[in-house]
Amino acid sequence: MAGIYETDQVLKVAEVGDSIFIAQSDKVPFSRLLKRGKKPVNMLSSWPVQVYPDRAFAGTDDGSDIATFEHTNRESIEAYGMWMRTAGWMVSRLANLTSTWGVKGKEEAKQAKDDALLLAQMIEKQLLSSSDMQLGAGAGVPYRSRGAFSWLNPSAQGVKPVPASYRPAAACAYGSTVAAFLPAEMEAMLEAAATQKKESVDLTGYVGIKLKTQMSTWAQRHVEDVNTAQALQKYNLDAEDKKLLRVVDFFEFDAGTVKVFPSWYLLCTEGTGAVTANSPRSGLFLDMDMWELCFLDQPTAWLEPPKSGGPRGYHDAVYILKCLNPTGQCYANIAS
Repeated sequence: MAGIYETDQVLKVAEVGDSIFIAQSDKVPFSRLLKRGKKPVNMLSSWPVQVYPDRAFAGTDDGSDIATFEHTNRESIEAYGMWMRTAGWMVSRLANLTSTWGVKGKEEAKQAKDDALLLAQMIEKQLLSSSDMQLGAGAGVPYRSRGAFSWLNPSAQGVKPVPASYRPAAACAYGSTVAAFLPAEMEAMLEAAATQKKESVDLTGYVGIKLKTQMSTWAQRHVEDVNTAQALQKYNLDAEDKKLLRVVDFFEFDAGTVKVFPSWYLLCTEGTGAVTANSPRSGLFLDMDMWELCFLDQPTAWLEPPKSGGPRGYHDAVYILKCLNPTGQCYANIAS
């Protein structure tokens, strides 16, 4: 009997990896820009963190001997991973033989590609959620990784909370309205973050479109003179191209800088994936050096065993979102 060769194999498992995030880079910028960390060996990961204490600096008496000693302490932050799987795809025997508008080739290839892109969106939504971690226990209680909004919670999380010394300051969180989110509010958040880190911060903002629009108006604002009739807003006009320009992506304050990207998947509903009232109004302002996306198993395409009804398959991944140190980062969770 002849041996089996790679060309003879059927139902091969295709490695998808980061290609789904590259394909969706315009829609899933957070997943795309996250550093890829070392592959974990367990569903629970931990890493050390340290803060340097203040020390007195009054000076030392001549001839004095040291009698007591002090030391610095390290603590650990822990995170659970999670398994994310799509609902899967299936194409009937006849549907695979039928040509339709908008589909080049077989329907099977189109459905498989769409399923891969849906996995990218599902992961992006989970990463940008306020979901807390969960220990897998079976019977409808799966492992769950902590979302970015939960990582930056100034209060203790419910499961394996971040040690108090490494949580963002309370002033780093904004929760009022979009209309009230003005430069002074952003500056106060950055000041709190910089004070906590003892250095100016350089943050990347992932913000909903309503919050992004609000922030772009800051460049046109000025103080109105009550004695004259002046407009509250100023706009930039490109006369040659006949364009009204009101877009600002970069913000610089004494306490730090923020580069802003629009994001469409903030704070979505976990059970359905649908956007919420908070999605277009909220934002994360992150130190991207402090975040890692670690895959226990890379995003992968799977084919189910063939059946007479037609081909079928799904995509999945097992990952952990790590915030190596939440201090000095901010968020705005806005509902109106």
